Amino acid sequence: MSRIEPRQGVFAALVARGSRVAYGRELRSARIYAQHPRLMFDYMRFNRAAERGKRVPKGLSELAVLKAATLVGCEFCIDIGSEYARRSGLSDQQLLALHEAHGSGLFGADELLVIDLATGMTRTPGEVGDELMARVRDRFGDKGTLELVHLIAWENTRARINVALDIGAEGFSEGKVCAVPDRAPATAAVA
Repeated sequence: MSRIEPRQGVFAALVARGSRVAYGRELRSARIYAQHPRLMFDYMRFNRAAERGKRVPKGLSELAVLKAATLVGCEFCIDIGSEYARRSGLSDQQLLALHEAHGSGLFGADELLVIDLATGMTRTPGEVGDELMARVRDRFGDKGTLELVHLIAWENTRARINVALDIGAEGFSEGKVCAVPDRAPATAAVA
């Protein structure tokens, strides 16, 4: 149960219908965001901008977002992120091994790179070193790096909003494997 009640009425019904078109189901969270239309529309605009990157392969973007979601522990983001990562090619074994990606042997160099960036950016305090950023820039260029950094930061925002509002899973991964929340110590080293 969320901490803010979903909005009712004609406007909320239209917003819910829009979520059905965009996500294939009517989201309870859409009606919650409908409580504040200006914030909701601004949220949607930035969401579209952050997710429309062209320099980083979609699978790597989805992986970075999912890793951030597991570190924050957002049920909604892990639910939807697991489904989107699965659609982008992540296997069930990779979803389950995400919290120990380096030791699993299931991830390639690019995947580990975006996992490291998402981990460093999501930890509190953040720990993104020059060496890691140099590797990200070497691999994705300046524009790709900016896309990844913004996407991971945006996922941190989305996930923390959902945690504060207690917005839970909405069935995207129902009956399927879902990534496990990462409860690694904040002082763990980032490659």
